[in-house]
Amino acid sequence: MVRKVTVLVLLLWSFAAARAAASLDSLLNALDYEIGIAKAAYIEPKEAMLENLRNILEGVDNDKERFELLRRLHQEYLYFQYDTAYNYARRMERTAMRMGDSVRISMARMALLECFSSVGFFQEAEKMVESIDIDLLPPKERIDCYLDIAKLLQNMESYVAGSDDLVRKYTERRRRCYNAVLALADPDSYSYAMARVEKARISRYASPEAITMCKNILERHKTDAHQKAINYSTIGLSYAILGNPDSAAYYITLSAINDIRSNTRETTAAKDLAGIMLRRGDIERANRYINCALSDAETYNSRLRKVEINTIMPLIETARHNQISLRQKQLIGVAIAITLLLALTAFLFFKLKKRNRILTQMHLENREKAQALEESNTALAEAITDLEEAKEIKDQYIIQSLYSNTDFVNEVEEKTKRALLKLKSKQYAEVTGILSDMGVRREQERMYSAFDNAFLKLFPNFIDELNRLMQPQHRIFLIDGKLPTEVRIFALMRLGIDSPVQIAQYLCLSVNTVYVYKAKFKAKATVDKNEFDRLVMSIPKP
Repeated sequence: MVRKVTVLVLLLWSFAAARAAASLDSLLNALDYEIGIAKAAYIEPKEAMLENLRNILEGVDNDKERFELLRRLHQEYLYFQYDTAYNYARRMERTAMRMGDSVRISMARMALLECFSSVGFFQEAEKMVESIDIDLLPPKERIDCYLDIAKLLQNMESYVAGSDDLVRKYTERRRRCYNAVLALADPDSYSYAMARVEKARISRYASPEAITMCKNILERHKTDAHQKAINYSTIGLSYAILGNPDSAAYYITLSAINDIRSNTRETTAAKDLAGIMLRRGDIERANRYINCALSDAETYNSRLRKVEINTIMPLIETARHNQISLRQKQLIGVAIAITLLLALTAFLFFKLKKRNRILTQMHLENREKAQALEESNTALAEAITDLEEAKEIKDQYIIQSLYSNTDFVNEVEEKTKRALLKLKSKQYAEVTGILSDMGVRREQERMYSAFDNAFLKLFPNFIDELNRLMQPQHRIFLIDGKLPTEVRIFALMRLGIDSPVQIAQYLCLSVNTVYVYKAKFKAKATVDKNEFDRLVMSIPKP
């Protein structure tokens, strides 16, 4: 009987755990959706509302109305953008001082206290506390002031964690603030309930009682999204400390969703949730939420939150790097397995094929045909190789012929110069011997004609491809199959003669003339001049 009851309890617990996991996953999907729509659904409407308030403020000429509008703008920006909230708080202070209103001066300094406390400017915040005359404030503002001071002390207490004497000092001051709130606030009010929760958490930061109290607040009080986010965060952190990570993740996710809906950027929920996701091994969500928290902290300009985020972000990045490395190793393992499987499949395929050939009566004939086909393929491959080699030799031969012809022209030119020198020396008999049967120009024309014919046989598509790069009115047309000089320059380059000196020698030009021809030709192209040479060199042999 006991065994059956134990089994039943385990089954019920497993069912409850499965339902909780499914519920958490649905809630995380909802949070991911909220992150995606936040700008259009929440931020843009708020910015439009703030723009409207700023426009109204510009038209106000009464200090009392101006103070109230500045106060509202400060509250709207308080958890949305620190720098702007601080500026409005300072304007509240200047307006109140101009009015000479001590109560409003204290209220303005309360606003400055909230700003300094939220970003970790504790020294400045303490000075604001000292400058506020709490007794002058109306009851509601007095309660809010005590709660603001308690929040400051709580932040300072966290900052000096490990220094027991300082922690005790801040704790005792915080307890006095909560006592003051409990003495002033209506027992049915939200402020009273929050003071009770926070006072209880001084003795024991996380307890079932604190969780129950926060849940009662959410049930009994009409709370806005920001207040919901605070209470859900308290519940979630309490569950985390008490060792219930699933419930902690659930309630901190609710807190993060309400932070988004309330446009709260001074928050810890996304950072805390990133830590929980890291411990759960959900690195993708941990990375998403920590980057969301960092974006909020940078937009809000909260130094305190940036410090907190920077303590966990390296851990997430390390885990993410390890996860990517693991996935790469897994992919390599899968690739190796697939390769081995393919190799095995191929092996079995050929083995079966071989057995089928053995079983057929035409095995010998097929083998002979296969051998003959293989020999034919080998011969064909060798023939193709020979053709490729012959083609390469042909190209090289043409290049060598170009250099030989160039040497000939240069030699003739040298003899001409010698003949001129002999003429100057009146050695006419020797001149006749030097100049006889030279035919320089004819040899040059023959050499160029032979080059043009050989090149166009190798590259019959060269002119068409070159014309694709040229402006329509400057396209090239061959006359008697002869290449223009500027085209010969690029033809030589296509054959691999890329030295302007060698090209100039072959064409009997100066190097500068070669550069001029090239520049003029490129100016007629439709492509970038810097790309022209590369495009010419990439013209393929058909």
